[in-house]
Amino acid sequence: MKNKLLHGLIVLFVLGVLPVCHARTTLTLKQCLDYGLVNSPSIKAADYAVAALEENRKSARADFLPSLSTSYSYNRLENISSKGVSDTDYLNQDMRTFALRLSQVLYAGNRLVNSYDKAKLDMERKAADRRLAELELSYNIQATFFQLMGAELNVKILKESVARLEEGVKSANAYLEKSLISYSEVLSAQVDLADAEQRLSKAKNDVNRKRVALFSLMNHPISEEVVFEGGLEFFAGDYPSDFEACWHIAKSNRPDLESLAKQVAMSEKDADIAMGSYLPLVKLDLGYNDQNRDYESLAAYNYDRDQRNRYWSAGVNASWELFDGGRAWYQNQKSSLDAAQIKENIKKVQLSIQEGIRQALFSISEAEHRTRGALGAVGAAEENYKVESRRLEAGLTTVPLLLDAQIRLTRAQGNYTQALLDYQLSRSELEFMIGEKDK
Repeated sequence: MKNKLLHGLIVLFVLGVLPVCHARTTLTLKQCLDYGLVNSPSIKAADYAVAALEENRKSARADFLPSLSTSYSYNRLENISSKGVSDTDYLNQDMRTFALRLSQVLYAGNRLVNSYDKAKLDMERKAADRRLAELELSYNIQATFFQLMGAELNVKILKESVARLEEGVKSANAYLEKSLISYSEVLSAQVDLADAEQRLSKAKNDVNRKRVALFSLMNHPISEEVVFEGGLEFFAGDYPSDFEACWHIAKSNRPDLESLAKQVAMSEKDADIAMGSYLPLVKLDLGYNDQNRDYESLAAYNYDRDQRNRYWSAGVNASWELFDGGRAWYQNQKSSLDAAQIKENIKKVQLSIQEGIRQALFSISEAEHRTRGALGAVGAAEENYKVESRRLEAGLTTVPLLLDAQIRLTRAQGNYTQALLDYQLSRSELEFMIGEKDK
């Protein structure tokens, strides 16, 4: 009885858990973006890179603080022989020395300041690179999401097309049995059906490929239970419609422009560091020494010769490298040339961004126009197909004309889907160009 009861509880537990385990999960575009930005390995790697350079900045900051060092030594001296007046430094002894040294840089020709500023700029540059990686990932997820939505809509359209063509083939066979149409018309209907089935198969494969790509971008386990929804009609937020407004936003938002600007500043700091080598280095040194000499006792001496010296020392040390073969000068020139090169790269990137903004704006405008026209064509094609279907039932038209109407309907629906997809992709491209992620 207990076994039966336990078996029944297990069955109920399994039946209750299975629906939960296989519950379908729905992800919107925003959820895909949020998940991808949190779990992407490239973003995590960029975070570690920023953190590492932050530690490097802290290391450079330590150069402003004094350095404190200590040392201890022990030496044993065994005298072999001596003649004349003996030097106590060379008699048998144990010598212990303890030293403490504090050193503080007072002046280094701004080398320490410039090195710290460079380390800080390097950390800020990597942070900008991290934001660029985030922006690129956001754009890729967004574009892949819309491509998946378009592929799924194409599958739906082609499924409806196959269903209509299957009905068309059945109708053609029925008319052939009544000798109302020729056998060639039946063959034409079968060819159209086979062609639609081929396109449906390709569309399904495209859906699978886009799903895999989206899962990969998000770093999400591939699962058939995950459903993406949002449609091509969805797009959060608004966008500026003229070039100047977009370019103004891009100049402030694009992380790659900020990263390049930081690189220019770093090269200028390198030039300053190099020229600082021609200036003197001044240090303050403080020291404490404790030296203890423990001599061996000899019968000839009736006094204690052990000696212990303790003393403080303080001083200012200055060093000045007067000639280095021009090394610092050439390093300064190299850094200046590096800065000039990066400035030209900035202009190149700016031109690329401007070109991308203009192309995106043109594409948005064209896709909007094409969407309105394609929507009207879908309505006309649907009405034409209905009319041809009724006319065929009334014996006023032929099967090929009905098939032509069906093909035109499928083409109109496909054109409308493509126009919607092009519009969304253009919007995504514009967001990327002006440096804004989907909200």
